[in-house]
Amino acid sequence: MKSVHRRSNGARARHRLGERAQLRIEALAAGGAGVGRLAGEVVFVPGTAPGDLVEVELDRSARPARGRLLGVVEPSADRVAPPCRFADACGGCDWMHVRIEAQQAAHEQIVRQAIARATSLAEADLPPIRVHPAPLSLGYRSRARLFARAERGEVRVGYRAPRTHAVAAVDRCVVLVDAIAPLAGELPGVLHGAVGEGDVLISLGASSRPVVEVLWRGQLPPAVWQRLDERTARGEWAGARVTLDGAREAASFGDPRPAILGADGLPLFLAPGGFGQPSEEGAAVLARRAAELAHLDSTRPPHVLELFAGSGTLSVLLARGAQRPSPAAEPAGAAASGPPGPASFTAVELSSAAVACLRQNLAARGLAGKAIEADADQHPIPARTDVVVLDPPRSGAPGAARAIAASSARVVVYVSCDPATLARDLGGILRGGFEITDIEAVELFPQTSHIESIVRLSRARKSVR
Repeated sequence: MKSVHRRSNGARARHRLGERAQLRIEALAAGGAGVGRLAGEVVFVPGTAPGDLVEVELDRSARPARGRLLGVVEPSADRVAPPCRFADACGGCDWMHVRIEAQQAAHEQIVRQAIARATSLAEADLPPIRVHPAPLSLGYRSRARLFARAERGEVRVGYRAPRTHAVAAVDRCVVLVDAIAPLAGELPGVLHGAVGEGDVLISLGASSRPVVEVLWRGQLPPAVWQRLDERTARGEWAGARVTLDGAREAASFGDPRPAILGADGLPLFLAPGGFGQPSEEGAAVLARRAAELAHLDSTRPPHVLELFAGSGTLSVLLARGAQRPSPAAEPAGAAASGPPGPASFTAVELSSAAVACLRQNLAARGLAGKAIEADADQHPIPARTDVVVLDPPRSGAPGAARAIAASSARVVVYVSCDPATLARDLGGILRGGFEITDIEAVELFPQTSHIESIVRLSRARKSVR
């Protein structure tokens, strides 16, 4: 009887895979898919916009159910024509068919719902979310990760196609700044003759010239190395770096470090191949808001600890805010607090290359601070810490959240690129007696479902009896 029951379920599942239905898209979900309902059952449909009436092929074997978009029966007012000819084939911009204002509203709702679910707080009890729109929706990215694969003697370069590992080749990407946008079309010639596949990170470097980082799984013939050398020698590129799978060290040409204009208006170098925000303008907004939210009204400079500091995009403002002011800058009649002293600022970062850039960026500005090479998620919170700022990777920082909850810190500023792990970690921090005072969303990734968030928490005041 059991074997008959299994065959029956299998037959039913196979039948359901081909089932067609029409449904109305109600919202956009984290991950990019539209959300609709059939007889109360939630169905995720990629490639849709809020308000669309669509026809889909259902797959109820997934949880929640998935719908493959067959056609838009009735487009909503939030659906627009994608401004890129590769939009349907490329997986880079999953919301390019959605009106920008609707993208922002969806980001705001996704962040709010994620925090409410993970913290058991009612959405109405959360502070209103302040959204920082992107100044540009196209031509804004100063860095990107491309995928390259050698196929039948030629190299295809582009982004991964939606939900596959196939290459969606592009010759120019409309969301990239002009200085690096043509690289997608140039790289197949540079890599001609290669065998295998790899990732290619492109960004701006010194003097706003391109920097190319190649992570290759296979073989690169001598001609490829020569082309990389020639482009940097002629000054067309600021630098390039190649890491072959299994090699102990990378090979560098020129200066392979990405460079941006920091939030303080001074040049800021990033570690080759390391983390950086997608746009210079967005990174500046993020850094300024993180520093402003970390500010404490105090008669002394606060002790600031930054976790997951990277190369210092936030650090250059946080360290300045922790610097003791000079007597000349103090209010008239105030007692002098002494000459400017070392900033009470500590930054923790695991990457040695990023720590080296962080130290250089601080030194170039004459800023004092300590940069520690360590795992930020396992680093203890010193007893004297007043403010903790953290900007972890997509996986979040559960260890740091527990340490913060047990610390005596007064303020926490959490910068996140993933609402789900942000919300999870906020739940841990709140158990330490904190409360959420500010939530902000920074539109660093227009045309996509990705969103950057900043949350400020402060130690809740104990009631006086």
